[in-house]
Amino acid sequence: MDFKRIEWIFFLAFLGLNMFLFGIYQEGLKEENNVSFSDQTDSIEKRLGKDGITYKGTLSGEKKEGYYLSGEQTNFYDEIQKERDTRDRNFFKNGIELLDNSLTVYPQMNYAQTSYFIDEKNVEKSLEAFLNDKDSVLFGNQYRYLSDFSNLDGEFPEIVVSQSYKNIPFKDDTAQISLKLEKSDESDNIHKIYKYTQTHIQGIEELRDKTDLSSERDAIETLYINNKIPSNAKITFMKLAYTRIYKIREKNVYVPVWFIGIKASGSNLQIEQVNAMSNTIITNNIVPKVENQ
Repeated sequence: MDFKRIEWIFFLAFLGLNMFLFGIYQEGLKEENNVSFSDQTDSIEKRLGKDGITYKGTLSGEKKEGYYLSGEQTNFYDEIQKERDTRDRNFFKNGIELLDNSLTVYPQMNYAQTSYFIDEKNVEKSLEAFLNDKDSVLFGNQYRYLSDFSNLDGEFPEIVVSQSYKNIPFKDDTAQISLKLEKSDESDNIHKIYKYTQTHIQGIEELRDKTDLSSERDAIETLYINNKIPSNAKITFMKLAYTRIYKIREKNVYVPVWFIGIKASGSNLQIEQVNAMSNTIITNNIVPKVENQ
């Protein structure tokens, strides 16, 4: 047997195999580099499109200005007493519940109040009459309609209105009114307010000078690169609003936050939060409380 010849055959076979594998390896590196380069240079719009992620309109790159704010929860018991002392001793006499700086009112149980109806086709106009009625709601003219966080569909419709500061609303359970509705006999489009729960902050102060905030586009990119937007999902809304990040003794501290609604196929609406000061994700963060030392 010609062992020398066999050795050469094996040598050439292994050489060919190594060259083949090296070629595959080099091709893989080339593709990886191309993908990496593409990911770095493609706009966020193109990357969303490649993943089948849709949204309305365009992603704004406008950088608005905002503040760190502080505010103190309003004591509704004291406010109701003031109203009774100054103008009407029967103010909110019936149909109210007070609990932990929140006020729940059942309008139909309070004879001093008028029943209010919300028209789905003109929600803001309907709300205007209610919010401007001083016999029906405290501080009503300080609140504005949050359509993205309201729901007029289903068995239990709800409308949310909130306080605002320099044209940026609050989206926080310390500064809003949640109105629970029921169907009216008048029309399928008409709802009656059967109760509402209100919170309110007073003494709003700027803790620092105003600063540029991350843009709508920045917030979407932050969520995307952190895998918070599933493929083939729909971005339903993008809303900038103040929310509480912590509490120091009796004062709350608020920062501007991007609220992003994301709806994946077959899933419930997911709302992600991005701190517009630092452009970091804060969804599900617990609000820390600093007690007296």
